[in-house]
This record gives sequence, structure tokens and C-alpha cells, in this order.
Amino acid sequence: MLLVELRRVVSYATLTVMTFGAALRRDGRRVVRAQIARQIVFSGWDAVPLVALMGALVAVSMVVITATLLPSGQTPQIIEKVLTFVLVRELAPQVTAIIVILRSCSAIVVELGYMSARDEIEAMQTLGIDPVRYLLLPRFSGMIAGQVALTTVFVGAAFVAGVAAAVVLGVAPALSLDNLREHLGPSDVLVAVAKSLVAGTLVAAVACYQGLSVGRDLTQIPRRTTRALMEALIHSTLALQLITLATL
Repeated sequence: MLLVELRRVVSYATLTVMTFGAALRRDGRRVVRAQIARQIVFSGWDAVPLVALMGALVAVSMVVITATLLPSGQTPQIIEKVLTFVLVRELAPQVTAIIVILRSCSAIVVELGYMSARDEIEAMQTLGIDPVRYLLLPRFSGMIAGQVALTTVFVGAAFVAGVAAAVVLGVAPALSLDNLREHLGPSDVLVAVAKSLVAGTLVAAVACYQGLSVGRDLTQIPRRTTRALMEALIHSTLALQLITLATL
């Protein structure tokens, strides 16, 4: 079982290297850019309302819990640290990755699965069209860009909602966005961006690999979709936790 999992991880890594290598070529740049833009719209822009809502709800919950459990004299300082450290470095990349997995991972598996089952990918190769560059590269690029952008949206919505909740509830009346920006260090931003890049890459690799593994059997699509969702969630969570341990 462990050997099978290691082989699959190696396959994900190989597919990722192949895709990034295809980005160095210049053929069909206009077509590739158009596909990347469509993927960014689907994986990023269309998910903005949901991510913003989740960011606001998480921030309000964190403010309420902090105000309930801690002494009133320490609440403003703790809220600032929680919103800037825990939310930016941990919750924003993780929650955003889960949303991207639920929305985009399954869609990519189904799309590539149907193309594989209908021999469309093989037909592209016969015509001399590289599927890695024209199918996988736009999905990798769109997923990664979408993950980074959505993490930024999550943080922005969480900051606004967190400050509003703290002021309205009276637990930190002097709290403002300027206070949060002062507590937000460069290392916090770098960690959040690194986690977003890693999560986006892992999710794209898992989704594309499982979609291409459908073969000509349409009945494999539901199984591959379920497997992709589980593996993307597990691998991205493990990777993000490893980054957390490495940056403490």
C-alpha cells in the first residue's frame, strides 16, 4: 500500500515537472493564454463570493471565541495576533484550498476523464498537438493563480469582518485595519503565498492525473473523481502542515 502511494506521488511530481516544462515553449501562446484565462475565471473569480463569505464568518467566529475565553484586558492584543498570525498563515490557505478542491478538482477530473474516454486526447497527439501544453498547463496555471488570489480575498474579507465584529461587540473598540497591517509581518505574507502556491500545484496535479487515468472506461470517472477529492485534500493538508512546522 505504501509503495503504491509512493508511486502515485512520483507520478504527480513527474506530471508537474512535465507541465512546467511545457510552459517554456512558445508555440500556441495565444490559445494557451485564452485557456488559462478561462481556468482562472472558473477556479478564481467565480469562487470569490463564497471565499469572501467564508473568510468573514471565520473571522467573526474567531473574534467571538477569543472575547469569550480570554480576560477583557488581553482581548484586543490577542485578537490582533490571532487575525494576523493564525488566520493569514494557517486558516486562509487551508480553507481556500478546501474550497478550490471542492469546486475545481472534481470539474477537471470529469472534463479530462470524458476527453480521455472519447479518445480526444489521443486524437490531439495524432494531430501533433501536445496535450500537456494545451490541456494541463492552463489548468495548472489557473488553479495556482486562483488559489493565490482567493487566499488574498479570504484574508481581506476576514480582516474587514474581524475588525467590524470586534468594534461592534465592544471587545476591541480601537481595533482597525491599520493595527492589523502593523502586526502583519513579511514572513506571514511569504508563508501564506508559499502555502497557496504549493496547494494549488498539488490540487492541479492530482486532478489532472486522475482525469487522465480514466482511460476509455466512462465508469471510472466517478471513482477517479472521488479519489482525486480525497487525495487532493490529504496531500494538500499534509504539505501545508509541513510548511507550518518548517516555518515556526
